[in-house]
Amino acid sequence: MNTTVETPKFEITTVAPVYGQNYNKGYIGFTYTNSSVVSQGIAHFTKWARMSDICVSHALIVTGENSFIEADASQNAVIEGNLQHHFDAPHRQIFFRKPQELNDEIAEAIVQILRPEVGKKYDFKSILTQALSGSFAGRLCDRLLQGQLENKLSEHLNNPEKWICSELAAYALDEQPKYKDRGILKRPNATISPQELFEDSVIFEPWKEGKFTQYSHGN
Repeated sequence: MNTTVETPKFEITTVAPVYGQNYNKGYIGFTYTNSSVVSQGIAHFTKWARMSDICVSHALIVTGENSFIEADASQNAVIEGNLQHHFDAPHRQIFFRKPQELNDEIAEAIVQILRPEVGKKYDFKSILTQALSGSFAGRLCDRLLQGQLENKLSEHLNNPEKWICSELAAYALDEQPKYKDRGILKRPNATISPQELFEDSVIFEPWKEGKFTQYSHGN
């Protein structure tokens, strides 16, 4: 008997990014770069969370029309940068998700909670936590520990003064009363992968008609 469960496939459309129309302050951006070994590696170790055929490996927070905040491994820091960097990067997909009932007040609160974190270091040990827990051996150990492997690893490896990308985005949302401890945010922020956050159906507004929209200035 074949028990294989097929991954749902979604139509992907590409549109030009228009601030205030299809992305805005407080939105969470998710990227995947198919030419990047790092991006491919993250997608591999977080594939267990994928409920569609869409891969994401990085998360960022929109802070304005042309700005974002993210935890960047290549710069070993939390940085604020220009969104065009992501829009124009070759071989990169970027998707935005809007938090439920987002308004100007919540969006500004999301941005302000992140300001003090800019300049802090990247948490490479937290990435190790997700890689170990996402490996085949890690999945087996997780069953033995009744789903607590990642939490236990995070307790030992996570540095509260350092960040990974999805942890930072989850933290910014989890600090808002509207979203606190809802959906995937019930879990410790450091244990949430970009893919798990992207897939959440409680925090974010649903995709329209099962379609995913990616953004590019090249359109």
